[in-house]
Amino acid sequence: MKPFRLLWFASLRSTSDHAARLRKMGKLFAPAVVVCGRQTAGRGRGKNTWWSNSDSIAATFVLPIHDRLPPQQLPLLAGLALREAAVALTGVREIQLKWPNDLMHDGRKLAGLLCERVGKADLVGIGLNVNVDPQKAPAALRGQITSLLTIGGKAIDLTNSLIAIGEQLNAIIRRRAEQPFSVFVKEFNRHDALVGKTVTIIGHGDDPAIVGKCEGVDDFGRLLVRCLGTLHRILAGQVSVRPAARSASRRV
Repeated sequence: MKPFRLLWFASLRSTSDHAARLRKMGKLFAPAVVVCGRQTAGRGRGKNTWWSNSDSIAATFVLPIHDRLPPQQLPLLAGLALREAAVALTGVREIQLKWPNDLMHDGRKLAGLLCERVGKADLVGIGLNVNVDPQKAPAALRGQITSLLTIGGKAIDLTNSLIAIGEQLNAIIRRRAEQPFSVFVKEFNRHDALVGKTVTIIGHGDDPAIVGKCEGVDDFGRLLVRCLGTLHRILAGQVSVRPAARSASRRV
C-alpha cells in the first residue's frame, strides 16, 4: 500500500466525522490519515464518546477497500495492528484486546477503535492514550483508563506513535492478502481480555441483553458467548464484564 497522506488539523470535533465528510465531498483520497491536535467530540460505539487531550492520539486512517477484506473483519485486524504498535512502543506484551474495539491493560482502557466503510473507503478511527496521566482525566474516568506512559514508564513521542500505528496497519493488511482470516482470529484469541469471563452483551433496539461466559471469537470475527447452554455468535453489541463475585450466575 502507498504511504499515508497526512492531513493535520489543530482542532476537530471528530477525526472520523471529518474524514467521512471530506470523502463524501471527493476531497480525501486513500490511503490517508486525518489527525488533530485536539478532538472535542470523539465518537465511540453507539452513543459513546471518546475523551482525549493533547497527550493522546486522535486519528482516522483512510484505507482503500481491499477485495479480500470484508468490513466485519476490519475491527479485529485493526485491533491487532494497534496492539502490536503499543507493544513495540512500550515493550510490554500484556496488552489485551477487548472485543470489538478496545485495547486494555490490567483491566483499564488504553485505546479505542471505530471502523466504518464510507464512500468506498474503510475508515479506522483510533483514540490512543499516549502520555496521558489518568489522574488528570475527568473524575469518572480516572480509575478506568491507562496510557502508554503509565504502562511503559516513559514518555513517547506522539509522531513516533502515529508512525508505528500506520506501519502495523500496513503490515497486517499485507498479511491478510496472503493468509486466511482464521490465522488472525487465533492471534486475537491469544490476547483476548474477555475469554472465560462472564459478560453482558447489549445489542441494538429492543433485543434483550445476553449474559453468559465468553468463549472467544469465531472465524467470522463474532464474539462467542454461552448462555443457558446455547452458544450465541454476536456480530455487534456493547460488552461489559460482570464483577468476579457474580460470575457464577445460573444463566451461564
